Amino acid sequence: MIRKKLFAFMICAILLTLNFSLNQRLSSNNSIFHPVPTNISPQVLKASSMGYQNLIATYLWFKTIAYFGKHTTNIDYDYLATLFHNIIALNPKFEPVYYMAASVFPWNTQSTKVSKPILLQAMIEFPNDWRWPYYRGFNSYWFEHDYQQAAHFFELSSYKPNAPGLVSSLAARMHAERGNIDTALGFLARLIQNKNDSNTHATLMRQYQQLKTEKQLQEIEGWLRTLPENQRNAQGITRLKRHGYFIPETLEDGGYIMFKDGALMSSHANKRFRVFIPVKRQGVVQDETTH
Repeated sequence: MIRKKLFAFMICAILLTLNFSLNQRLSSNNSIFHPVPTNISPQVLKASSMGYQNLIATYLWFKTIAYFGKHTTNIDYDYLATLFHNIIALNPKFEPVYYMAASVFPWNTQSTKVSKPILLQAMIEFPNDWRWPYYRGFNSYWFEHDYQQAAHFFELSSYKPNAPGLVSSLAARMHAERGNIDTALGFLARLIQNKNDSNTHATLMRQYQQLKTEKQLQEIEGWLRTLPENQRNAQGITRLKRHGYFIPETLEDGGYIMFKDGALMSSHANKRFRVFIPVKRQGVVQDETTH
């Protein structure tokens, strides 16, 4: 009984120490006040928790939610990051932290600096969960504009149990956007071999056919570019055939060649196999070598 009371006293002391540290305030130039990050290291926090890591991690999570709800327009993300790292140090399986790092941080800061290491930690803690590499891949695509890295993480995600077909489609699109269609086809071929579920297999086969069709269309586009600009149309297709180029009557996806608003495409899909690019980024040249 005495031991239990002593433990309870120690836990209260730890929480009070945390509360004091977390509620210290700094004044910025515009007189907005924020708590300063706790100066208790995660190692000391864990060692002093006496087996109550999950309890203290939950307490810190409530502090995180309370702070985030109170400071909707002037959030100190360094402070939040410190809270996140302390929570993970205490309880690495605390999923809400990983979700918040995957979404709130990059969307609110337009940066993946904080979320990247946290999501990589999530991939270590939950190695069979497709969601964490998916989030990492999405953030690479949307915020870093790095299609190569996005393709890598989407691929990792697609091999996990219960990964939806969307993930493999995104991986293939990222490869295709970088001009690596053969790499994307190889990836889908391997995935098709590894997936036994009939519905997943059918979805992957459709993606494979779409990508093969995109490869055909790109090849034909290259041939059309050798012709005068005013002949890069159905007339040009006929001319290419007369000069011995092989133009299939039926594309890999079952459609036929058509032009829509001057663009070459398959009648089956009525659109090209492309990555969605937000309007504000359209027309911006992506220099992937800078990533």
